[in-house]
Amino acid sequence: MELLAVSDVESNSHFIAYAAVPLARGRHRAAISFSDGRVSLCVRPGDDVQEMRRIVEEKIAEIVCIGYKYAKLSEAVRPAGLTEEEREILLAALIAADLAEDKKYVLSRLRGAKEYSIDGLFTFRLRDLREKWKGVAACVPPVFTAGQLAAFMEFLLDGERGKIFLKGGEVYDSRCRRLSRAALIEHGGREMRTLREIVLSCASKVECLGFLPEREERFLRRYYAGRVGFH
Repeated sequence: MELLAVSDVESNSHFIAYAAVPLARGRHRAAISFSDGRVSLCVRPGDDVQEMRRIVEEKIAEIVCIGYKYAKLSEAVRPAGLTEEEREILLAALIAADLAEDKKYVLSRLRGAKEYSIDGLFTFRLRDLREKWKGVAACVPPVFTAGQLAAFMEFLLDGERGKIFLKGGEVYDSRCRRLSRAALIEHGGREMRTLREIVLSCASKVECLGFLPEREERFLRRYYAGRVGFH
């Protein structure tokens, strides 16, 4: 029976845990292990090998295009003029702006593998993507105002990009599936998690169900005015 293995450096164990979650819900058997400074996820598929491979590769692409990209941009993008919260919103928006395109590229580099070393993939097979991200960081001016951030968010949300639902600090897509990609940023720290999740969704409409904390309501009224409903 085919066995797939996904690994990364041990400090990125939260990435491997992120990849394991959807597999644990299915019929696949998955186990995480630690050895020699690395963390590994071994998956023994159920009946549908191709579906399991699709899930694994989709999660690896998200790990690279969100988690790895955040780490790179966070080091390079530190403009004056923004609060720390505004800078984090900018970083999430920079990730979201190219997320679909970046994922497509990473998936094209994954096809057919039986073992996936995420850090090795990033270092040796994704040079063009790394150079692209350097270019993105270089385009951010040394001084970036709150007004420029609002304009960039307007650009990001332009057009019909779907709808999300916000309830109890959790974000759900139009099919009522809870979104959790913000877990790939700063180990999923709760302070900015909901705001990041909203931005990473790239949705142009937000429906809020129930009470909202002040930070979330302020964020939505500022960046999603005319695109948000409160119920």
